[in-house]
Amino acid sequence: MAASSDYRLGSIWLVNFDPSVGTEIRKTRPAVIISGTAFNQRSKVTVLPITSAVPNEHLRPIVLPVIPSTINGLSIESFIVCVDPMTFDKRRLVRCLGQLELHQIPEIKQILARYLELEE
Repeated sequence: MAASSDYRLGSIWLVNFDPSVGTEIRKTRPAVIISGTAFNQRSKVTVLPITSAVPNEHLRPIVLPVIPSTINGLSIESFIVCVDPMTFDKRRLVRCLGQLELHQIPEIKQILARYLELEE
């Protein structure tokens, strides 16, 4: 298992999503950790999956585009699926790819707040 400092909010990991059930995200794919760094000292983390599939117009409000960079470790333009939070044991995390650009974390929080109806 990686060092605890690697499991910080905004870090991007290759995650094994299998086995999955029904319409859940499948296969090994990138994901961004959205659980707070202080909580990630435990054995589980909460992530949002990242896909390279270009979303249709209907899905645009719930995904966040990510341009590949040396910071985030992604090789192609991708999209964070902000309405599919999943909590996994850290053993599903295969390898750390990089870190999401800091300005994108508040954008994820805004989409999640709308999805979870946390906004007033």
